[in-house]
Amino acid sequence: MRLFEVIDPDRTAQNVADFLRGKGHYRYRGYPKLLEDEAVFGMVSSPVGDITGIHGSSGNRVEEAMIAKAHCRSAISCVTDAINSCLPAQQIILNERYIKGVKREVVMQMVLIGGNDQYQDADIVARTRFAAALDKLVEIRGCEDLIPPVQVWK
Repeated sequence: MRLFEVIDPDRTAQNVADFLRGKGHYRYRGYPKLLEDEAVFGMVSSPVGDITGIHGSSGNRVEEAMIAKAHCRSAISCVTDAINSCLPAQQIILNERYIKGVKREVVMQMVLIGGNDQYQDADIVARTRFAAALDKLVEIRGCEDLIPPVQVWK
């Protein structure tokens, strides 16, 4: 973990937007992909009749899928907890604008910000605060293989 180092707020904010939307270089490792993978692993069920998982296979594939699902859930909870660590207006910006895709003007009304400059500042602060929390949670919970770092250091 880095303490007292300066991040690049513009590049970090762009990384957060790309990660939450699943775009740019987060296209295959973004939040939508995590949700998709977790849903697919949730469709796996245990075969009827054979509880050993042996049947000539080299491992128990159902068990591996369940472990992968739990790991995806842990990564998803990193994102949820990082959003929840932000202030209420920042949570609205992150959830509505970047996860749900609500238009900027509507989000501005939701957080009661009138000017474009004020909203832009609030938006960047929300994304950089989220990024700081997310990177810490990912490291603590061991989800680096599913969520790459989003903060960019100067």
